[in-house]
Amino acid sequence: MNRLPALTFASLLLAVSPAHAAAPWYQDWSSIRQAAAGIKTIEALFVQTRTLKILSRPLVSKGLMAYRRPNDLRWEYRSPLQTLLVVRAGNVRRLIKHDNAWVVDSSAKLEAMKIVLGEINLWLDGNFSSSRTFRPELRPAQPGQPAQVELKPVDPSLGKIISRIVIVLGEHPGTVNAIDIFEEGEGVTHIAFEDAHFGRAIPDQQFEAPH
Repeated sequence: MNRLPALTFASLLLAVSPAHAAAPWYQDWSSIRQAAAGIKTIEALFVQTRTLKILSRPLVSKGLMAYRRPNDLRWEYRSPLQTLLVVRAGNVRRLIKHDNAWVVDSSAKLEAMKIVLGEINLWLDGNFSSSRTFRPELRPAQPGQPAQVELKPVDPSLGKIISRIVIVLGEHPGTVNAIDIFEEGEGVTHIAFEDAHFGRAIPDQQFEAPH
């Protein structure tokens, strides 16, 4: 199974000597940053499931994400609706598919999105401890439970919207399996990554808005 780098992200390594286990790459914030720095590009599919008590069944979306160090990002929803977020050299563009054509979204939502993207870049860089928005806590792996990073909002006003975020770290150094976003009240958004590829060259066009 492939994993997505972290944002992003975690695991245990086997020691060369069978008598001694190597320290996990997520042993501390410094080791996490070092592991994440080794991953230059990411391409992965994702499945996003949003659960609300008021809904009889979860809302499921599928898409593709691509990342190129230091801060190029593509986050594309392919179903059930087609939307696209591209970041290139600090320039953020969001587009919506309408009548088989991409339409640029220039709403005020982009400003809030830039703040979120700043956090995502920290995660992808393995730099959780530098966030001014979330207070991170590193949770080592337990029997039957992978290592995790839990993020809680610093600002109480944000806590009224997002109570916490849990990043589930993967087995390969610098990777993450899933992200769980807990909304205050009833909502939970689960994002699981699959079929990930690391280190492949990604063309510039992937981080540019389609014409």
